[in-house]
Amino acid sequence: MTGKAWQRQMREQIEQDERTDGDAYWESYDLDIGHAEVRPIDANTAREVIEQYEWLGKMAAVNWYCFGIFFGKALGGVAVYGPEYCENLGRWDRFGYTGKIILLSRGACAHWAHPHSASKLTRGSMRLLPARFEVVTATVDSRAGEVGTIYQAAGFDYVGSIAPPDITEITINGVTYSTRALRARYGTRSPKKLGEMFGPENVVAEKRPAKERYFAFRGGKVARKHNRAAIAHLIKPYPRRDAEAVPAQVYQGRLDLAA
Repeated sequence: MTGKAWQRQMREQIEQDERTDGDAYWESYDLDIGHAEVRPIDANTAREVIEQYEWLGKMAAVNWYCFGIFFGKALGGVAVYGPEYCENLGRWDRFGYTGKIILLSRGACAHWAHPHSASKLTRGSMRLLPARFEVVTATVDSRAGEVGTIYQAAGFDYVGSIAPPDITEITINGVTYSTRALRARYGTRSPKKLGEMFGPENVVAEKRPAKERYFAFRGGKVARKHNRAAIAHLIKPYPRRDAEAVPAQVYQGRLDLAA
């Protein structure tokens, strides 16, 4: 894949705008990554960063845990976790993941944050999750130019797409919803039923490519080995983009999620 990820483009644009306005407030921050701390935050605090930087521009329908990486008092990025949207359909039963899988549904860092912020935030936030979550999964969207650079740097395993090649995405009054969000909010994902609720002219259903998926494993050595073995046959080499287009926020190390 070539080109820059959407989030990187957004960070560059916001930095340019703020410098043009003469507001380089971050230059007074202590941006030593060794001094940065990852700690829980509330959903409203996470929302401010997600709405500014994230590709989808909004929080997920259901959010269980939110974490931020702080440089002193300054919030440099957020990670948001919630239910894995296929779990209630029994999708993960065959892997033995039901009841212990969680989705890293949203994540973004400010343009001024240290280049290793996303990796430290990912690893640090996962360590703060309740012990019952032994499996963490995350998806990337090719429409946003994403290949999962941060997940690769954090030692996740890549399995590509395990969903049908094309997914129906529905937009209502200009707002695009996932099928999970539609079920949670309106009780249906049927374009016909949604058209009856909002008017056919206000509901647009279109196909999009399926997202690609990464996994990471937590807990003791035996649990990590067992859970990874369940998807070993699906693991593929990491996808790459042109070297000069790789986002800067990469930490060259692997993830240690032992309890």
